[in-house]
Amino acid sequence: MQYNSTQFSGTDFSMNNRVENQLTCAIIILVGSICGVATAQEFQNISTDQRVLFEEVSNLVAEHFYDRSFDISDWTSRVAEFRKKALAENDVDAFSLQVNQLLATLKTSHTFFYSRNNPKRFQLLGVFNQLFDQEEADLFIYNGIGVDTKVISGKHYVASVYDGFPAKLAGIKFGDIIQSVDGKPFHPIGSFKDRSEEAVVIVLARGNEELKVTLSVQRIDGRTMFENAMKASARVIESNGKKIGYIHIWSYAGQKYQDILREYLLWGKLSQCDSLILDIRDGWGGADLNYLNLFRSPIASVTSTSRSGKVGSYSGVWERPVVLLTNGQTTSGKELFTYGFKKLKIGKVVGETTSGAVVAGRIFKLSSGDVLYLAVNDVSVDGQRLEGIGVKPDIEVRREIQSPTKTDSQLQKAIEVFSQ
Repeated sequence: MQYNSTQFSGTDFSMNNRVENQLTCAIIILVGSICGVATAQEFQNISTDQRVLFEEVSNLVAEHFYDRSFDISDWTSRVAEFRKKALAENDVDAFSLQVNQLLATLKTSHTFFYSRNNPKRFQLLGVFNQLFDQEEADLFIYNGIGVDTKVISGKHYVASVYDGFPAKLAGIKFGDIIQSVDGKPFHPIGSFKDRSEEAVVIVLARGNEELKVTLSVQRIDGRTMFENAMKASARVIESNGKKIGYIHIWSYAGQKYQDILREYLLWGKLSQCDSLILDIRDGWGGADLNYLNLFRSPIASVTSTSRSGKVGSYSGVWERPVVLLTNGQTTSGKELFTYGFKKLKIGKVVGETTSGAVVAGRIFKLSSGDVLYLAVNDVSVDGQRLEGIGVKPDIEVRREIQSPTKTDSQLQKAIEVFSQ
């Protein structure tokens, strides 16, 4: 099958290679990295035969996977083994699981198959929307409540709750188990399909409690959801008589997120705060290393004086204390950002070691409209690979999805840093 690949210089996507964690994925921006889209044919509303789809994925790996030591004969053997398993599945989710188990044998980040049954397929295409026809809403838009979930032992744990979306507003929290929606088993896409603006009743397990939450399903656009969530996250935390600014960068894949941050810090909502907590946990990656310049020493300080004698100053940078929040789902460009943050000694990093998902990838939109993301370039930083290693925090604070605390322990520790 022929593919016409479009280069998208400087942008790259990453995700954790473990099949059980289908949530750890991110966009990164790297100097010299490669990302593109390979389109087999126009997006369709009908499913492609699974045999064709399986061959598309396996052939793309054989042709484009980055590793110079890649053994094509070994790959062919593994493909034959998983082909039987995958094609025996009639369910889309079961088929996807088999494909991703095959891809997991490559033991590399930036390598995952996203079907239309996975919200992240819409999010990913939304992040890279400039490469697609904006009129094709099915590429970017899905119905949901603003959460990402992780399946552990058959249970759907809430891994991310996006600020400003129905789930957050209804009080759904990290670590909650979604048991049912309107009395039926939860599915991240199926439970909300064709139900935009409808009220649904969600049954949650939180520790030993069972909770019922009623909320409205929302039409979520992958092109704008992370920008909206970032803006909704910004708030001022009062602690020990001080004002601590907080903002969560759910995706850092693009200049618009840096522009929002700069606006909020220099003259907007957080500009009068004494310190800052910059949260880059979860969500998607991204980040140009130049974004760190917002926290470096100013080139010059400009002072202006009005006729009335009122004096104002502007340096173009955030000169007050800052703490960076990370976890095991902080991936890709955010990991480079964390690395640079530590190297420049801008402030403390609190949380967990980052994902260790730093290679360069390329998007392939398959004939079914599903997406393959594939590692196509290796990456090193200051001569060392972060892939499989990650960046360690200065202050480690674990936060387990299966044993969540009542409060966000990582955020709480970040607040405490400013009291030391």
